[in-house]
Amino acid sequence: IVSVSRLISDLRAELLLLAEKNRETVLPGYTHLQRAQPIFLAHHFLAYVFMFDRDARRLAQCYEEADVMPLGSAALAGTALPIDRELVAAELGFSKISSNSMDAVSDRDFLVQFLSAGSQIMIHLSRLAEEMIVWSSSEFDFIEIDDGFTTGSSIMPQKKNPDVAELIRGKTGRAIGGLTGMLALLKGLPLTYNRDLQEDKTYMFDMIDTVSNSLAAMTGMLTGLTIKTENMAEAAGGFAVATDYADYLVLRGVPFRSAHAVVGKLVKWCLDNNTALADLTLDQLQQLDLNFGEDALMLANPHASAAGRDSLGGTGSSSIEAQLKMAAGASGSLDAWIEAREPLE
Repeated sequence: IVSVSRLISDLRAELLLLAEKNRETVLPGYTHLQRAQPIFLAHHFLAYVFMFDRDARRLAQCYEEADVMPLGSAALAGTALPIDRELVAAELGFSKISSNSMDAVSDRDFLVQFLSAGSQIMIHLSRLAEEMIVWSSSEFDFIEIDDGFTTGSSIMPQKKNPDVAELIRGKTGRAIGGLTGMLALLKGLPLTYNRDLQEDKTYMFDMIDTVSNSLAAMTGMLTGLTIKTENMAEAAGGFAVATDYADYLVLRGVPFRSAHAVVGKLVKWCLDNNTALADLTLDQLQQLDLNFGEDALMLANPHASAAGRDSLGGTGSSSIEAQLKMAAGASGSLDAWIEAREPLE
């Protein structure tokens, strides 16, 4: 748990560094894998920082549940020999002892918790890996993954395949399978020990290797990432700013439903006439709604669109600064937690 937490800390540090470097890098945010609204790349990376924060907290809970000494439970009923369990627990570094010998002998909940936390870590890694795969494709062309984390094709010499990201994505199914296998192993087991429980080692050790290797690989891949800011900025233009036109009308008293309909017609007109929103004149805007003023001609700026969404947790500039400070505080807390426990590792 401590070792995996350290790897999460390393990954978070790399994500935070990328966020800090890309406060002003604009790109489209997506829903349904369709361009939705302009955001800053820092906001995107910070989303993963907060995902891995939750993973770290889950691991801390796992640690507390695992920090129970079962020694002294004997076969299942405890012992009549004069032992001092509290003394042994203190000598071995446990914070507490098990309360019931029958439960202690057959309890594997702490393994289920780790396997569950590990599966969630892998799901988060898989989502990030998928975006690395998609963004590195020629269709997106937002990033380039370092050669050390890609391979060529055995047939097509022009290919640069994101194999490491694909392996992380693939091993996520293996992790989920380990959690499912452990739950199935425990289902219906009578108290106390049964030989079935020897199978728990396979799931546990495999999860440790899978999560540890995947976290380290993702951190390395992000370290060598090349970000194509110009391509991102170009993709953030076009109709990704359409919601800003609707917001503009709402701020001038137009009900959102009506504003949504107006901008929908505006986008359709642009598509029918092969015109960009940025090229519209004030007269063309006012043909649809007289509430559009001269300042509406500035709405097609994706950077201004992203910077202006400054609600708490939003992609706006001051919001991102607040998130960076919050993430830095969480980093300090996580590192302090790890440091306090690493000597016991």
